Amino acid sequence: MQNNRDRPKQFLETKRQSEVFIRVSFVILMALLLSHCSNRKSHVEEADVEEIVRNPAADNESLIQVTPLVPAAVMTLIQQANQQLSDGGVAEAILTLKRALTISPSSALVQQNLAEAYLTDGDYKEAMYWSTLVVNQGPDQGSLCERSRRTQALAAELLNQPDVQARALESIESCSTAQPERY
Repeated sequence: MQNNRDRPKQFLETKRQSEVFIRVSFVILMALLLSHCSNRKSHVEEADVEEIVRNPAADNESLIQVTPLVPAAVMTLIQQANQQLSDGGVAEAILTLKRALTISPSSALVQQNLAEAYLTDGDYKEAMYWSTLVVNQGPDQGSLCERSRRTQALAAELLNQPDVQARALESIESCSTAQPERY
């Protein structure tokens, strides 16, 4: 008879253990899923930005190369920001570029470097904003033109905006002007 009395207690104990097990499993599963989601916002490394955005633009043999004029202080800050990016200091580089932007607020070169820094940081919306600004207001020829369109295309891809990405990729070719044939 004692055995029959203990059955409800055993049943309740087993039920509690099962509930605890299910809750713990759920918490662990949610933690794994959330960590996976946070890892999915992959940061674009500085090396990737260099390979995808800067190098192809620098290697273009366009007839017209536009070199924006910027104050020496701004160039120093851009070089400092590039060094900070190389050292892994993305946040510091962004702050440095924002300082450069206070000196020369309409500088397409500063805006483009800021877009690339945001891209490296994984802030694709900001990268899209700054690269779009350069696309719309910056030079329409040369390596800066190409860099802005490549940055815009990469940010659009990462933001899942294929129409913007396609337009940016199509417009890269317009940044180059082939040297006319000589007779």
